[in-house]
Amino acid sequence: MLKIQNLVLTSSCFYLYFSTYCLAKTPEFSEYTLRNNGVNIISQRQTDAEQELESPNKFSPNPLESTEPDPLLPEPPTTGTVTGDKREELSQELDRLNAEASALFAAGETTKAFDTWNRELRLRRYLGQAEELAALERVAEIAWNNSQKLQVQWITKRLETIQPEIQEQEPVNIELLQALGSAFNTVRAKDPAVQVYQRVIVEAREREDVATLKVALTAMGEIYLNWLDYDNAAIAYEELLEVQQQSNSATSTNEETTDPALTTNFEKVDTIEKLAFIYNQAGKPLQAITAKERLVNFYEGQETITEIPDIKISIAGDYEELGKLSLASQYYQEAYDIAQSIQQFISASDALEKLAALYLSQDEKEAAIEIYKVQLLMDQQFVNVYGMMETYDRMGQVYAQLKAFPLAMSSFQRGLELSRQLGGYRESYFLQKLDKLNRNRNL
Repeated sequence: MLKIQNLVLTSSCFYLYFSTYCLAKTPEFSEYTLRNNGVNIISQRQTDAEQELESPNKFSPNPLESTEPDPLLPEPPTTGTVTGDKREELSQELDRLNAEASALFAAGETTKAFDTWNRELRLRRYLGQAEELAALERVAEIAWNNSQKLQVQWITKRLETIQPEIQEQEPVNIELLQALGSAFNTVRAKDPAVQVYQRVIVEAREREDVATLKVALTAMGEIYLNWLDYDNAAIAYEELLEVQQQSNSATSTNEETTDPALTTNFEKVDTIEKLAFIYNQAGKPLQAITAKERLVNFYEGQETITEIPDIKISIAGDYEELGKLSLASQYYQEAYDIAQSIQQFISASDALEKLAALYLSQDEKEAAIEIYKVQLLMDQQFVNVYGMMETYDRMGQVYAQLKAFPLAMSSFQRGLELSRQLGGYRESYFLQKLDKLNRNRNL
């Protein structure tokens, strides 16, 4: 049998503590409206037909592979890049093309815009691989965000073409590898991106380059997470956490932070939060609990307890999933105690609601009623009309199950009165509940 631990006593102290301070604020409710958007079908079909005529199809040759001479560079070098004044002149012209393409795109001339960008991209390679990769990723992001699938395919093909050139360079250019991995990620080419970042990780470890290692592991984790590959995402973030724990102040990448330890702590917390999320999504509550306990320990060490109630509520939910109900009850009560002590009304109420639901799941209806009474007391202090209405509804349902019909009637009646204070919200629901109880009593 689960036990209620000092909740009634705690609530009495809570009432005394707030007897001289009460924040009266009725919760605001979002209004949901339906918007009817008229669609001119004929006009839409005409627009689609025009786009189909203007846009390239899947059989179009890849413009990034074209070898036709360009007026800006009629005699391109057969190998290498342009240098000197010619390089500076070409760079300025390509920046101009980019600006021109951006203007065309903003004006709605999508096809012309990408034709111009593709011309720029063809020529960027003569400024070097770093310049080309940056331009490819820039245009790829625009193409992806605007559903230009064929353009994304063209850029992906170009990235695949230059990938061996970059990976086979000696010595390894780790900056180019990172840029290549980022570009592959932008076009959502998961496997090539992972392959490149794995190479970066190996190189960074050999060089003991902690900063680069952190960046690469973070990128790997994000790629797997975006593809819902939780198992591999967990591996990447666990490795990242290990690196973060082993790194010292000298390896901090935030030069603006006067205390590098603060940056390290922030990085670790962010990684642990991601691990907790990943393990929950992967259906691994034990690992999720371990991650969340680390968060609790960190915030306790920082004497920052405002984050703790919600974390403990989440841990309690994990224990429920594992069937460890005593531990779940313990964590819900701890979350409530901390939340009400620091005036976190929403979290405190959430903890009590979930605790009551836990008792109900074990058919401990009388215990759930006692929890609801504590919740009502707390809601009254903050004049939480909506919360009181919901709690009276739940109490009415439990009393009805216990066949305590007078108490059920009283609870639903109070809920009805509160619903009218909220402008009639759920009024018909409570009237139906009361009518059903009356008819059952007359049978």
